[in-house]
Amino acid sequence: MSTFQAKDQNFESKIRERLSGQHFMHLMGFDITTILAGEVTGEMKLEQKHLQQYGFVHGGVTATILDITMGFAAYSLMPLGKGVVTANISVDYLHPGDGDRIIAVGSVEKPGGKMVFTSGKVYIEKNGVRKLIASARAVMAVIESKIDS
Repeated sequence: MSTFQAKDQNFESKIRERLSGQHFMHLMGFDITTILAGEVTGEMKLEQKHLQQYGFVHGGVTATILDITMGFAAYSLMPLGKGVVTANISVDYLHPGDGDRIIAVGSVEKPGGKMVFTSGKVYIEKNGVRKLIASARAVMAVIESKIDS
């Protein structure tokens, strides 16, 4: 659970509004389920379109949902007029993703005025059992944003 304080009291509604512009996320079927100051969780049902040739969740799908949750976790701590973009991301694939549902959690490790350091975890769920399949770290660059004023 997050221990950070949001600088914008309306951070959750601001994130929900920005999510409408996440077209690739919607195309994949990924939904954000929990928004806290400094932590965002999302999930989706795994379908054939999310799998690679061996029947495991594609690494690009895993990286994308990590990027989304870590990015919005960082964004949740931004004041008015600021946004974030991914400056660097590193994903470690720990186990093949074979399951029914996939869950991603992005968390802020250290906020800052120019960079926000984040971490993420992805779990696969199969028959009600959850398994960690990937972890990540990302640096989010803080940007000026007219749409966030």
